[in-house]
Amino acid sequence: MHRFIATAVLCLSAFAAQAGGATPPGKITSLQIWPAHGVLIQHQNMVNPDGCGRSDHLLLRPSDPFYKEMYAMLLSAQASGKQVELRLNGCDGFAVVVVTAVFN
Repeated sequence: MHRFIATAVLCLSAFAAQAGGATPPGKITSLQIWPAHGVLIQHQNMVNPDGCGRSDHLLLRPSDPFYKEMYAMLLSAQASGKQVELRLNGCDGFAVVVVTAVFN
């Protein structure tokens, strides 16, 4: 039982230690595919919550879970003029997008 509690506490503390943040809802102004990086995104309301080296784009990495689904959502939102909120966590030169949400 003590091992279970210790494991649970360690797992939860790892989530609490992550910084990250989110953009306010806004439109996607640019999507670019760069083979060396992934999809570079420019958003109406750019943020850099983790103080990454570059703040002119956000990064959606092909190696991340649900990459294809998030990329499809971003393309659709940009084409239809919908607002998007992007959850960011960590740096890979740029702030890394980990979750997307589309609003009316």
